Amino acid sequence: MRHKLTQPRLSGAVILLSVAGFWGATLSFTKYALRHVGVNELLAFRFILAALVLVPFLPKVKRGSITLANTLSAVVLGGVLYGIFYWQSLGLITVTTAAVGFITGTNVVMVPLITLICFRKRISHRVWVGVISTVIGLGFVAGRGIISTVSGSGLVLISAFLIAVDIVAVEKIMGSVDALWLAFVEIVTCSALAVVFLFLGSGTGFGNFKEVTSLAVMVAVVVNGILGTAFALWAQNYYQAIVPSAQVAVIFSTEPIFAAAIAWLFFGGTVTLNVVFGGILVLAGVAIADEEAFGYLVSKFLPNVDRGSSR
Repeated sequence: MRHKLTQPRLSGAVILLSVAGFWGATLSFTKYALRHVGVNELLAFRFILAALVLVPFLPKVKRGSITLANTLSAVVLGGVLYGIFYWQSLGLITVTTAAVGFITGTNVVMVPLITLICFRKRISHRVWVGVISTVIGLGFVAGRGIISTVSGSGLVLISAFLIAVDIVAVEKIMGSVDALWLAFVEIVTCSALAVVFLFLGSGTGFGNFKEVTSLAVMVAVVVNGILGTAFALWAQNYYQAIVPSAQVAVIFSTEPIFAAAIAWLFFGGTVTLNVVFGGILVLAGVAIADEEAFGYLVSKFLPNVDRGSSR
C-alpha cells in the first residue's frame, strides 16, 4: 500500500525532533551552570527570559482561547512543568548527563501506560515495538552512569513521570487553547514558582552577582530560556495537536543522543560505540513508532510490501 507522509505531520515530527535536540543541549549547559548557582536561581532566570521572549508575540494569540478555564489549565500545567525542570536539575547535580537523559527518556514507556490506564486508549503493537527499541537504545547511551547515584536517579525519575503527565495532558487540551497562550502562562507560572521557592529556600534571593553573571550561567540562561523553553514549549503545544502523544514521547526520547553530542562537542565528553549503537536503536524506535513516518519509509524502500493493519 502506498503511504504518503503529509506535510503537517512531517513538519511536526521534524520540529519536535529539534525540540528534543534543544533539550538535550540544555542538559549539558544546565549541569555546568549548576556549579555556580542554585537550581531555583537558574530556573528563575531561565523562565523570566523565556516569558519576555514570548511577550512580543502575544498579540497573535487567538482571543477566543483566553478563557478562565484555559488559563487555569495552563497554570496547573505550569506547576507540572516547574516540577519537571526542578527535579531534573537537582538530579543533574549528582548524576551524569547521559544517565539523566536515559532516565528522562523512560517517559516513553509511561506515556502509553497513562493513556491506556486513564483514557482506555489502546496503543498499537507498532508503537510498543518502537518503545522497546527506544528503551534498549537509551540503556546503551547511558551505560553504567544509570546506577551512579541512586538518590539522584530517583529525582530524575520523578521528572520523567511528570513529563509523561505533561505530554498526555497537552494532547487532551490542545483543541481548545492557543499554543502560544498555553506556553506563556506555563512559563509565567514557572517563573513565579522559581522566584518564590528561591526566596523561601535561601531567605536572601539571588546570590553572588559575580557567579550569577558568569559566562557559564549566562550561556545556560540564554540557551535554556530561548531555545529550551520559549520555543520548545510553544512547539510542543502546537504540534501535539498533530502528532499523537505516544509518538511525541518516542521522538522526545532522542534527547540523550543530542545531550551526548553536545557534551562531546563543547564539554570534552566521549562518544563510544555503545552511544552510537544506542542512538541507532533510538532513532529506529522513533521511525517504527510513528505510523506515517514508518509507512513513508516502507513505501520508499520496500514499495511492494503491504503494511497491512497498523495494530
